[in-house]
Amino acid sequence: MTRIRRIALAGAVLSAVGLFGSVFVMARRVSEHNSAERKVYYFKEVPKRDFLFAGKPVHITDSDIGTSRWRLNITYGEEHMSLAVTVPGNPKLPDLVAHNDWLRVLLFAEARRMTAPELQRKMESGEVPARLAIVTRTPLQGAEPGKWQDVWRAGWGYDFYEFERDGTIRHERYGFPTGKPDRNPAAGQLPADSWQYQAAMSVTPQNQRPNNRFTMDALNAAGWTLPAAAWCTMTLMASIAVFFAPRRRTAT
Repeated sequence: MTRIRRIALAGAVLSAVGLFGSVFVMARRVSEHNSAERKVYYFKEVPKRDFLFAGKPVHITDSDIGTSRWRLNITYGEEHMSLAVTVPGNPKLPDLVAHNDWLRVLLFAEARRMTAPELQRKMESGEVPARLAIVTRTPLQGAEPGKWQDVWRAGWGYDFYEFERDGTIRHERYGFPTGKPDRNPAAGQLPADSWQYQAAMSVTPQNQRPNNRFTMDALNAAGWTLPAAAWCTMTLMASIAVFFAPRRRTAT
């Protein structure tokens, strides 16, 4: 056996061992991913200004309509809050349509081990209790509307006002996620795979939404094992080709 064939044989053995090991680890990772419990979210927009939640009245009114002091006033039971209109719309539109560019009132629910249609049915039947939140988007402060204010996503802020069943309102604020799709957002930015992230997309223009993060995909769960298996496969095929290649005949 020539020296080149010995090297090819060694390469084939090592790459076959590497391929077996990476495929074994990949199968285990994918199996763990598929058996893990993952959250499912369902959202339903509430377009009305007056409705009941948890037995308490919710009332939404406007003040100083069409001016720079335009505000949206919300009452929930004994709680009151006033929000500055950050993206003014046409005040002649009905209900809350004039505020669709920056605000949504959402009924939602989250659950595990069920599909989105199943969650929708269970929420509407009352089997899964619904939650209520107002999500708002605040563009970059001081920027001119219609220009940098609409495209400078790094300066956007998202506020979440969740209506608790005890009559209180809980507030959270996050920034726009500026990292790459395969990386976790920085502190203070919208957390991936959360109800806040999905709710924020309802007030984010379609062409300005962040790139999808496939953190819940089995391909992502495979991690390093996928490229390792690919490299081992190519090395194995090359080594076999070299080992069985016909020997060159030299002229005597």
